[in-house]
Amino acid sequence: MINVIGQLTDKPDWRKKIMDEEIVNKWKNEAIERWQDEPVEKQFSEKMFEYEMKDYARFEEEHGFLPAIKAEAVVFKSDTVVPTQLKEELRAAVMPLEQVPDSDKDWHPNSDEKVLDLVHPSLFPLLYGRSRVLKPGRVSLDDCEQWIGTGGIMPVPGEDHTKVKHWGGLSSWDSRWNTREQHFYSSRFQWLPCEVALQDDDSVKIISYINNLQPRKHKSLYRVLERVIEKVLPMWNITLRCMEHEGWKDTRIQLDGNEVPWKNPEGERTPGEDEDEDEKYELDDEWIRNKRILCPPEPGPYQPGSLEKEEIRHSDIKVAPKTNLRRDFAQHGLQIIVKLANIHLTPDKPDYEGGSWHIEGQLNEKICASALYYYDNSNIGESELSFREAISTEAFYDVPYEQSDFEHFERLFGTIDQEAAVQELGSVLTREDRVLTFPNVLQHRVSPFSLADKTKPGHRKILALFLVDPYTRIPSTAIVPPQQREWWKDMVHELDRVSELPLELREWVTDSAGDFPIGLDEAKKLRLDLMGERRVFVDDHEHRLGQETFSFCEH
Repeated sequence: MINVIGQLTDKPDWRKKIMDEEIVNKWKNEAIERWQDEPVEKQFSEKMFEYEMKDYARFEEEHGFLPAIKAEAVVFKSDTVVPTQLKEELRAAVMPLEQVPDSDKDWHPNSDEKVLDLVHPSLFPLLYGRSRVLKPGRVSLDDCEQWIGTGGIMPVPGEDHTKVKHWGGLSSWDSRWNTREQHFYSSRFQWLPCEVALQDDDSVKIISYINNLQPRKHKSLYRVLERVIEKVLPMWNITLRCMEHEGWKDTRIQLDGNEVPWKNPEGERTPGEDEDEDEKYELDDEWIRNKRILCPPEPGPYQPGSLEKEEIRHSDIKVAPKTNLRRDFAQHGLQIIVKLANIHLTPDKPDYEGGSWHIEGQLNEKICASALYYYDNSNIGESELSFREAISTEAFYDVPYEQSDFEHFERLFGTIDQEAAVQELGSVLTREDRVLTFPNVLQHRVSPFSLADKTKPGHRKILALFLVDPYTRIPSTAIVPPQQREWWKDMVHELDRVSELPLELREWVTDSAGDFPIGLDEAKKLRLDLMGERRVFVDDHEHRLGQETFSFCEH
């Protein structure tokens, strides 16, 4: 169903077309026919179609964007939230970062020179035990370089701050997680967010430097990024409202009371000769299981809602009018981590292999939601971002079923006995103009893609914004002065008493600074350490998800 609705809502002018009964009937019949040869749990009913299409149309009319994937956590999409003029301004403002000598281009490690980092938080992150922090004090935006080298050393966090002590889910009893080495928090690194003020006129203002984006050189890009953030905020509001709780997710399909969704076959099995009572019982039971029909639950009558109500349901989207980032954090503002990256493919390197399942950041960063803006695609074939989530196995323990008869669970919920309690939710098309927002409890993975025309080069350009949990503030660029030696060198060379010196002496002055500020070569080595640490975190996260398994055999 997610796949079908996603494809329909990707059609041009789909909201206008659903007002045409002939088109709607055509879409409905195509959807039903397409899946009619699939197992019944994968089929698409008329009721499902009518309910979902009405629901999506109403939601987009009310909010200006719509769900791309609906589960306990929701992925939202919009192709119009960032207007064309703003997109063109972003392209122009990013251009100075792209038009640098080849020797200065920062190709992401191990990407085979396909991923070009323009602004990446893994370069010059907060270094526990080395980075300087203002306490008290605040780094000003326009002259942030003036603060380089000031402040005290950021202490290394102790084990009490870097170890998870309690786990949700039925496997939380596993004491191995209290004794084994963990990598959910880092005691070495933290990505640095910038501070964003929420203005009274509904605009936003970046008030501390974006790490690795020099404010004086890129003022226009700062102004453009502010306007993009402004457009994304309403999507983040609903993204966070849809989160009923963090951690393990309950199921979306509700089987109430003693409901077991099977329709038994009519009649009886013809018994064979010489069957004793035990054999007859076993063969009858096997015959029923082979002949019975699974009956997935249908949606109830469509019930439109209103955001003025205490709580509404847009189908399975539970929205409570609580989270409002502008209202709730007007005084303190938001912390946002910014990333800009391009993927470049050529006839010699025409394919992008895709990524791995992950969430953004480690627990240090406290990232609660992401926004991805695909602002420039050229000669790139169709590509998708896939999502999956952990769900609660506890939800199945209150639903009745006979001993070892759990086939309906596996078919309805996409689960497999004794395997990880993780559901793959589907994929979302990532075409130009699209903005996606989603909470950071969903793992996601970039699907492979290739050049559309393999005789010509192509590219994809992405702006990623990671929202730090606004209830839990972390060290940001407001209190961590820049650490880039090149920024410091530019500032020093502009000083009157230095600018008049010969070039050799100017270089000698800046080269004699010791190990701080940090040079680019060392920063790239530290980035490799950070990436290695985060690979271990991803492995730990996968291991943790694998511990929470479905176990239907004993009941």
